[in-house]
Amino acid sequence: MAGSITLTLVSASAGAGNFQIYHTSADPSNLIAQNVSSASLAAGYCTNEVYSSYVVKSDTVDCQNQVIVYPGGALSPTPTPTGVSPTPTPSTLPTLTNGWRIQAGIYTPSTSIIGYHRGTVFGCPTPINAIGTELSPTTTQQALPGTDCYWTSLFGANTTKGYGVEGIGAASTLALTQFTYDNSSGVLYFGIINASGTGNPGNGSLSGTIVGNNGTSGTWSVSYSPLVTYTDNGGAGTTYTPESQGTLSISGLTLTNGVQYNINV
Repeated sequence: MAGSITLTLVSASAGAGNFQIYHTSADPSNLIAQNVSSASLAAGYCTNEVYSSYVVKSDTVDCQNQVIVYPGGALSPTPTPTGVSPTPTPSTLPTLTNGWRIQAGIYTPSTSIIGYHRGTVFGCPTPINAIGTELSPTTTQQALPGTDCYWTSLFGANTTKGYGVEGIGAASTLALTQFTYDNSSGVLYFGIINASGTGNPGNGSLSGTIVGNNGTSGTWSVSYSPLVTYTDNGGAGTTYTPESQGTLSISGLTLTNGVQYNINV
């Protein structure tokens, strides 16, 4: 290698002297110079053999010491790349033929309600806990009947009537208003209206599979019936029982904020 390196002894014990100089390691095949006196090394020993490191070793019997010299400063070891877990790539949901496709949202002021809720939402004219998003191919919205705001003595506050999202295939006559999990109570809630927008679907039951784009899947079931009656126009208008509602059962997965789901019927 072109160039030169000067090795200079800065300090040494009285017994040190007659040094051997190696490159890289103290291997006989790497010997550059031997019997170099303390005085010569203190004055600066120049070599044309340029390497990234040198070993200077004392020959004296009572001082078998050596020091590794890095002419440019100690070499920094090549850092081992830190293991970084890749961000999971959401999978593509299977083709939906019967049911609804939604993306779960979350409501977290005091409790964590996760899922989809767009019909009969507490608060009006501003709905407080409307969460979730309807996704293609089920994006057609069906407004609940009447005029905002709904009123019921059951809640003692105004309710935004909102809308349901129409299903496809076997669910095409129904519009989903609620599919949520309340982790403060551990209860799952379900709500539907007729896709025509007139009246509730009455009593019935539904079941099927649910698949998330985070790799989870499970089954769900519900029995529903008309429950809550509202008076529109802030309690001064027409009376409606727009939804059929029930308590859901889900097995195999937990609804998770931001995950897309096929709710298959």
